[in-house]
Amino acid sequence: MNHRLIDVALGNSPADLVIKGGKLVNVITKEIYDTDIAVADGKIAAVGYIQEGAIGPDTKIVDAKGKYMTPGFIDAHIHFESSMLTMTEFSKMAIKHGTTGIASDLMEIAIVAGREGIEAIFDEVKDLPVKLHYPVPAFMSEEGGLQTIGAALYIEMVEELISYPQAVGLAEVLYPPILGHSPASERMLEAAAKNGKTAEGHAPALFAEKLNAYITTGIRSDHESTSAEEALDKLRRGLRVLIREGCAAADLEALLPMLTEHKVDSRHCAMVSDDIDMLHMHEKGHLDHKVRMAVNGGVDPIEAIQMVTINPAESLKIDDRCGIIAPGREADIVFLNDLATCDVDTVISSGKVVVEGGQVVVALEKKDYAPCLLNTVKLDHEITADELAVKVDPSAATAKVRVIGANATSLLTDDLEADLEVKDGIVQADVERDILNIACVERYGKGGSIGRSFIKGFGISKGAIATSMGHDHHNITVVGSNGEDMATAVNRIQELQGGLVITENGKVKYELPLPICGLVSDKDGVECAAILKQMQEDLSAKGCQMQSPFMTLAFITLIFIPMYGITDKGLVDVLQGKLVDPVISCK
Repeated sequence: MNHRLIDVALGNSPADLVIKGGKLVNVITKEIYDTDIAVADGKIAAVGYIQEGAIGPDTKIVDAKGKYMTPGFIDAHIHFESSMLTMTEFSKMAIKHGTTGIASDLMEIAIVAGREGIEAIFDEVKDLPVKLHYPVPAFMSEEGGLQTIGAALYIEMVEELISYPQAVGLAEVLYPPILGHSPASERMLEAAAKNGKTAEGHAPALFAEKLNAYITTGIRSDHESTSAEEALDKLRRGLRVLIREGCAAADLEALLPMLTEHKVDSRHCAMVSDDIDMLHMHEKGHLDHKVRMAVNGGVDPIEAIQMVTINPAESLKIDDRCGIIAPGREADIVFLNDLATCDVDTVISSGKVVVEGGQVVVALEKKDYAPCLLNTVKLDHEITADELAVKVDPSAATAKVRVIGANATSLLTDDLEADLEVKDGIVQADVERDILNIACVERYGKGGSIGRSFIKGFGISKGAIATSMGHDHHNITVVGSNGEDMATAVNRIQELQGGLVITENGKVKYELPLPICGLVSDKDGVECAAILKQMQEDLSAKGCQMQSPFMTLAFITLIFIPMYGITDKGLVDVLQGKLVDPVISCK
């Protein structure tokens, strides 16, 4: 019990800050009305009834006349690492767009640097204006030998982490282990329930009896729907639907008919990012961008605001702390110049004005990073073109191969086939048909395994691209028209200790270093966005029509979303859950 909040509410003690004359967007009643707000100790003490004694000589008065006041925005499912920024730089970019809280499981950092890496990020976020609501990863393993990772997260660690005060529950509880009666999944779910925490789901293309079985375990939400029909089916069965609008998975437009045509209640829906890079944030925004998209698609503006405030807060069971402008909640408040366009003017985080006129007005200092987050790319030798090739019997003239069909706006891949020419025992890419080589190189110094296959959809006419970000193992993945450029790209990532690289004619053409876990830059967010834009424009000029090719490539490595994924161990058939040979037959 905070006695000071009580005294400020009663007018017996002065507030730290009083907001006067704004239009409150009440996300509980769906009303808009003029009101004042008193803040003390970073929390809201009073709304609408500000006693005279609550305003003292040191009370900061904020004039909100003409502004709409909403709760701070909350992203209920985002991997901050995909922004390729540190949490400090991510906060600088996100806070300008009204974001005051994110649910990020830190899984990508943890895959590389383990428990020590998680603790390092906890230290970084302590004083940032964007709060971290921590869902504990429900998966982080080498998954039966299908991939190599830097560090595993064991069930005993999950049980301990979920008891932390910053932990809100489990993140992305996978359905295959649950349907297979996994003892580890059962223990994790029991730990979440025991601690009064959530269990957020991960159920791509799951329907009928399998979906029913999955939900019986208490799974609370899912962010993997790619159609209005899939989302509505999940909503009808009691799952909260987290509508994803990311760089590689842009599902918002496809899911909106669930609200605009079926006219269902949106209170169990939230809009989330999952994975967005810093260029997306710089050019489009964050949750404010999703609000604009929803409103332009026919959603009522207040409902759209609910989907980034109270709805995600309730999904995460943190609505007693945030998601609404009400007494006792965190003083996270956004001033909008216009409701429909979600034009952010001012942001207050924990009672402090951090954004004015759309600009950050507080200093967010660059941090020093723990040794566990650095020097994580450990190739034991220089990679050659020959190592990245798919090889067959030298007597063969052609080979029928499996091809990963990449999708520019969805994480789902197609299982394609193609007949390719063979020269000297090496299966050749076919640039004219957009069938390129893809390889995944183990980068933790654990044996140097390399997975190889073919991919369609990138449209790159020459050269190669490579990244050290690849879910959920973060080995080095490279796509290219020829082995020499591919090898050059992989080796440059070793030299950079992580990054994005474009090569052509045996030379590095563009690069964005990501030295923190091979995932995150140590540079300014706007500077990184400018470099990434150059890289994407270069790929576009080569024929790539993807909006976010590096993000799409980072998801080609995921082995839990159909149909194919690739790891350092090889090509994975997701539905069968096993490695398959990229070569079907030879002639």
